[in-house]
Amino acid sequence: MNYDVIIIGGGPAGLMAANQFEINNINYLLLEKNETYGKKLLLTGGRRCNVTNNLSVSDFIESLTFKHRKFLFPALHTFGPKEIVSFFEDTGLELVLEDNFKYFPKTGNSISVLEALTKSLVKERILFNQNVKKIDKNNNLFIVEADDNVFYATNVIVATGSNSYPSTGSSGDGLDFAKFFNLQYHNFSPAETYVYSQQIVNDFKELQGFSISGCFVNIKNIKKSYEGDLLFTHFGLSGPVIMHLSEYIYKDILINNISIIEFGFIKQKETELYDNLIHNRGKYLHKALEMYTSKKVVEVLLKYLNIESNIIAEMKKNDLLLVAKIFTKLEIVIDKVEDKEKAFVNKGGIDLKELDPNSMEVKKIKGFYFVGETTNLHGPIGGYNITIALSTGYIASKDIISKLKIK
Repeated sequence: MNYDVIIIGGGPAGLMAANQFEINNINYLLLEKNETYGKKLLLTGGRRCNVTNNLSVSDFIESLTFKHRKFLFPALHTFGPKEIVSFFEDTGLELVLEDNFKYFPKTGNSISVLEALTKSLVKERILFNQNVKKIDKNNNLFIVEADDNVFYATNVIVATGSNSYPSTGSSGDGLDFAKFFNLQYHNFSPAETYVYSQQIVNDFKELQGFSISGCFVNIKNIKKSYEGDLLFTHFGLSGPVIMHLSEYIYKDILINNISIIEFGFIKQKETELYDNLIHNRGKYLHKALEMYTSKKVVEVLLKYLNIESNIIAEMKKNDLLLVAKIFTKLEIVIDKVEDKEKAFVNKGGIDLKELDPNSMEVKKIKGFYFVGETTNLHGPIGGYNITIALSTGYIASKDIISKLKIK
């Protein structure tokens, strides 16, 4: 049987496209390699699924880190955060706004999002356990080969995800399809993830679980910085600021074998802290420092420096200068970024130059579309990536629908 469209992948991008095809009575087939759809979707947001955020389109795009972020303007203007909220409300799923930023299902359960995306789909149009091995094209017809089946379609949407959490089916298949058609792509690499530091393990293990709010972190070698909450772990560092910078730390390690980051426990410049210590010269050092940070931090850092707390007026100038430096700009060596398979998000995918931003169609292969995390589009944690998946899945389906109706 020939189909108007075959969708490969049952994540949010593929399911959004399927919804539009159902509404418009399009003859489509969705192929999912797992025994069910949305396995990775169910894990997102701590299994609560942050579906989108409340940013304007321009603010959303300005928050992204990749070079060609304006590529997303057409998709988000057509189907952005506001439209996504409306879509789910129309399905009967109530969303709640947390921290005046992130939208979650009111149920607090990601399965509610999956149910909303699949409630209108005809189950006969979805085939599970279909691991697509190859896509070819003969004249105007695509040939989609799975393990034991061959399918034919006028259009194909590849929504196979990245290489993040491959156990959910997100194993980077889209790049194999791109390679067959000689499309340019970028290998997947980790983004939005944790980092490992033996220095933290050796010297700062007592700070495990300690966090610094609004911490300004700078990657020393490449001078890339960001501000956000930082968390000490038993293996290194985490928290929003580290996750945001992890893709750059990964790049730094590729170039220099290690990455050195800088951050402070005290929100003052080195010279300011030194001057403040001198101003409190009648106090014991640890008491003066505890005015700016926790007792625990002071204990750990003075132990690290091997400096004993005495009355400041009686201490050596060089020791005070060193204290001021370490408390305001500590250098930490990062040895490794979490593997791409365990990262929340991957950087990489189909090169955006290959795709039409108005439709996600491959410019040189009519009827061939790549959407969601399969493309070189990604964002920070906060509903960005699911928004991108839903948005690109939507405009790809709408482009196909418009062309089919013209026929």
